[in-house]
Amino acid sequence: VSIELVTEEIKRSISSADNFKQIIYSFNRPTNDYRFTVADLTEFEGALKFGRLCIANRFHPITQYLPANKLTFCTLCWKIGHTRLTCNAQERKCRICLDKFNQDHINICSGIPQCAQCGLNHHSLDPMCSFIQNYRQKLNYEVKQAVQGGKLIRRVVQRYHHQRPVPPLESTSQYDTNSPPLPNNSNNMSQINKPVNKGWSGSHSQLTTNATPMESNALINIIEKMHQELKKDISSLNESIVQKLDGKIELNSSNIQLHQVNLSQINSTMISLLKKVIVPLVKNIKELKVETKNQILTVIQVLEKTS
Repeated sequence: VSIELVTEEIKRSISSADNFKQIIYSFNRPTNDYRFTVADLTEFEGALKFGRLCIANRFHPITQYLPANKLTFCTLCWKIGHTRLTCNAQERKCRICLDKFNQDHINICSGIPQCAQCGLNHHSLDPMCSFIQNYRQKLNYEVKQAVQGGKLIRRVVQRYHHQRPVPPLESTSQYDTNSPPLPNNSNNMSQINKPVNKGWSGSHSQLTTNATPMESNALINIIEKMHQELKKDISSLNESIVQKLDGKIELNSSNIQLHQVNLSQINSTMISLLKKVIVPLVKNIKELKVETKNQILTVIQVLEKTS
């Protein structure tokens, strides 16, 4: 499946999706993963709630992309655990062979990778390196401990997703109408913090109660209209089916009559042929017995009567 097809299929369900990229792994995987951004928070939460998207007539799982924790490494000596600003190395090293890097090194580089962590023949930041794996495990553990201890705070979208219920999926216009932006005004904030007047609660509930029968009547009218339209569609469909069946029956009856006429003509032709050919032959054959001749002539007469 091409990334253009993935983009087209996803945009049908999530209109604000953008920046589609395929995730490239350092090892082979049985499936292809794609990463994209969703600008609308309502569509983002709705897609996570549904959990699946249809791409090329198949449902595929959709999850929140959680990037891996960044490794701290030095671009001078290519060791992990510190950065270039705090490195004690006196000279810059080649990323591949770890020899001294200068303007002429590109022409003399051996091209054989050497790890700055363990000294084996692979790149210094290779994810298969045991030093890199241990460092990443330790980093993930320390990050989790920092989040649980309150030293690190999750991003706003992640905290919203984990702590708040997922809102229903609705259009952008409805979201803007139901959740308009609040003005940045201290007076408005003070008005919001004021206690609510309980005298309005009764009228608000009364308005809500009075509006319910009107909505019910409108819903009943819509259902009744749909019912009438459905009845008309069914009756017109039945009439068209009956007309098609009548046409097929008439066509079959005309074909049957034509076949009967053809068969009767064939029978008369065969009987005349028997009378003109078989009967004289039977009479002229002297070796046949009289009984056999009579039986043949009787059969021909019977066929002539039945036709």
